[in-house]
Amino acid sequence: MGQIQILNEIIANQIAAGEVVERPASIVKELIENALDAGATQIDLHIIEGGIAKLVITDNGCGMAPDDAVLCFSRYATSKLRSMSDFATLNSFGFRGEALASIASVSRMSLTTRQADTVLATKVVVEGGRILEVTEAGAPVGTRIEVESLFYNTPARLKFLKSPRSEASAIETIMRQAALSKPAVGFRLQIDATTKLDVRQAPSEARQFERAIYCLGEDTRGYLYPIDLKTDFLRLSGYVAAPLATRKDSLGLYVYVNGRFVKDKQLVQAIRVAYRTILEIGRHPIGAINIEVDPEVVDVNVHPQKLEVRFSEPSRVQSHLIRLLSDFLSTTPWLNSYRDLTPSPSPESGEGRSWALSPSPLGGEGFRVRLPSPDFGEPKSPSPTSGRGYYVQHGLGGAERYTDLRVVGQIDSTYLLLEGARSMIVLDQHAAHERVVFERVCAQTKQNGVSSQALLFPVSITLSPGDMQTLIEKKDVFLPYGFEIEPFGDHQAIVKTTPAGLKSEYAETIIKDTLSDLRNADRPDALQEFSDHICAQIACHTSIRAGQRLDNSEILALLEQLDVIDYAAHCPHGRPVVRAIPFTEIAQWFHRT
Repeated sequence: MGQIQILNEIIANQIAAGEVVERPASIVKELIENALDAGATQIDLHIIEGGIAKLVITDNGCGMAPDDAVLCFSRYATSKLRSMSDFATLNSFGFRGEALASIASVSRMSLTTRQADTVLATKVVVEGGRILEVTEAGAPVGTRIEVESLFYNTPARLKFLKSPRSEASAIETIMRQAALSKPAVGFRLQIDATTKLDVRQAPSEARQFERAIYCLGEDTRGYLYPIDLKTDFLRLSGYVAAPLATRKDSLGLYVYVNGRFVKDKQLVQAIRVAYRTILEIGRHPIGAINIEVDPEVVDVNVHPQKLEVRFSEPSRVQSHLIRLLSDFLSTTPWLNSYRDLTPSPSPESGEGRSWALSPSPLGGEGFRVRLPSPDFGEPKSPSPTSGRGYYVQHGLGGAERYTDLRVVGQIDSTYLLLEGARSMIVLDQHAAHERVVFERVCAQTKQNGVSSQALLFPVSITLSPGDMQTLIEKKDVFLPYGFEIEPFGDHQAIVKTTPAGLKSEYAETIIKDTLSDLRNADRPDALQEFSDHICAQIACHTSIRAGQRLDNSEILALLEQLDVIDYAAHCPHGRPVVRAIPFTEIAQWFHRT
């Protein structure tokens, strides 16, 4: 007998289910799409134990006839396609005919559906892919689907699911994705006994705007702008946030193609290109952008879960997207007030700095800065040939300590001008002090933790479902860095303490960026990378700023601290601290030899 055999139908269905049913959120996505295709204007979802134990989704769509209610559990049963030519004009969400058959094969499932022209509904009970019962029942127009005991017959798949809280968070994200793209539809999500999301139909622009803020986060209020632009090839609509409201990851950017949520790196990159002149390096924009194109130029059948698309003219789509978004960003009001909107420490209060302030004896707007002692342990004995750390390389074979340089002065209240034996040295005061503070914070976290300050008025921050889940699981990770954070409600967290000297308004950005790092911490070196990043964030927001006046004593104090730091030639973000210009090069400027 040969080795090759035909799989029986049950095993084949369960294998096929692996492409569609990855987790409870995958089921929710498929069933929401079916409800939208049925013309639903209200979709309600109730899940228990993250949807693993049970999920119930109800819609008020057109419902199905009795025969269709049974046939829909067969593989490749669909009402969307009749021939291959239909793919050219496909505008529905579900079309493969795999979803219900795949879900039913790995769960205990029931479907109750009724059309408007019938008195009774049809109820179909399925277990492990086998139809057990078909009966009549009383029900309103629309469809109700119950899925219980997910993966009960495939325990190997069950053990790869995350905690119920994590699975519930993923489902809430799916609901928000749908709510952002379908303002004419109401969505309600109940997790166990708590309502987590409830958005009603939003027929007016004002209500649509409020829905966008609700889904993207309350912290986008005041920064969110509607867009509606088009060319002869595509139309761009939705909402984008000003570059002051950003994330460290791309999870705050929702991209849709003809109303379908997609994960497309090229489209995300095109959006970042449009933001390139106004977006801080390492930050990602926030928004919900829908790209409408002719269905004939887009193939949505390239991914089992329909999360990716393929364009017949991808470069044309990207170029039109970049042009429209760039033109919009170049005329938005926030560019005119960008400097005014940027948070800055208050010289009067001194809040947000790791140094003390006192009036400058020189008068004017300057103020004195008493730099803190670095506390790095015993000073190291620098090697004159090391070429890095506490030495400045001139590129001419000589090396000097920072304190051996003569202080000439300060340029543009940002750069320190120093004189060496053979070179003119320019020092970035913010990058230099950031390195000093970074080393101190790193040392403190390895000893007794960063010194913290209790906030008289705790700060409330709004978190996405994924970030809230990460915070609940890993909030203790923040303690060595001076942050004490507690979940408060469904999407709020309270910050009780922050690192000493950190202005409270910077806490939200640091915490959200750190949560993003923790969500993606799946590599062996991720923990050290996470620690370095949060220390760098604290250092950045508690160090001397560009535009701050320093006198000679303050400059000397900074140079002394740089002399005992390893790798002081770069700030923790990798930017250079110092630049040396040989005197011979300066002489050439004036044609001297």
